[in-house]
Amino acid sequence: MSYKIAYTTTPAGLPSEDKARGMVSFMEEFYSTSDDPNAHDKYVASFTPDATLIMGPKVGKGSDEIRTLRHGLWTHVASRKHTPEKIYFGGPNELMLHGKVAYMLRASGNEVVVPWAGRVEFAFDENGGNPKMKFYQVYLDTAAQSGK
Repeated sequence: MSYKIAYTTTPAGLPSEDKARGMVSFMEEFYSTSDDPNAHDKYVASFTPDATLIMGPKVGKGSDEIRTLRHGLWTHVASRKHTPEKIYFGGPNELMLHGKVAYMLRASGNEVVVPWAGRVEFAFDENGGNPKMKFYQVYLDTAAQSGK
């Protein structure tokens, strides 16, 4: 059996330096927002109105579902702290990243540290600025969040 994997090693397949900096800056601000239990509106505003968010087995499509998913993320968690470790650019509007997130669980008061990875596709305004996520998928062990 033969497999074909798309790849590029040319700068045309990567964002410009300015765009890359903007995407990284966006993600830094996003994780700060994500770790704030009261920043629901700002979190949702990080996405296009028709975006898809996949968080482990949970899926939210559009602003209303993303807001509901976001509220659910805080049900069993008293606090969280993301530590992104590395970003990889997969194209002019796409990146992948990985890191760890530390959760303080409400029920037990225990801290659980979970490795995660994510894939983001961005949309930009007509001037190539103001990035928003149109697709974000997070890969993590949801069982680890329970502290078991």
